[in-house]
Amino acid sequence: MIYLDSAATSMLKPECVPAAVAEAIRTMGSDGRGSHGAAISASRTVYHCREQVAELFGQEDAEKVAFQANATEGLNAVISSLFGKEDHVITTAMEHNSVLRPLYRTGAELTVLPLDQAGRVDYSELRKSLRKNTKGVVCTHVSNVTGNRIE
Repeated sequence: MIYLDSAATSMLKPECVPAAVAEAIRTMGSDGRGSHGAAISASRTVYHCREQVAELFGQEDAEKVAFQANATEGLNAVISSLFGKEDHVITTAMEHNSVLRPLYRTGAELTVLPLDQAGRVDYSELRKSLRKNTKGVVCTHVSNVTGNRIE
């Protein structure tokens, strides 16, 4: 089978993934929802995963690792916690809705960098767009629509 919808889902998984899910369903409770053995087992598994992710990213404190249901939820959480009405944010015209929608919801003043004829970001405007209240530049490295990437 050739699966062509991998941008939306990850249907094809290694055999170890469904096996681990089945094992978790049979043996674990809900993380943080009780003090019985199955809940504690789930909490230990989640914390061990936090430790591994922290190590992967060079973070010394596993407590600073936060899990989200998906990238969109994660982007919403980060963007809404970083920016507010008094801020200026620079972004690009090729951003995914999972970035643009939460940016608009923050009420921050946005500068959206335009694209050139080939659909690439025109970064010549970036330096000119900086202001005293510019709190961030939010941009993708590679467009999931065009495949264009920041050079």
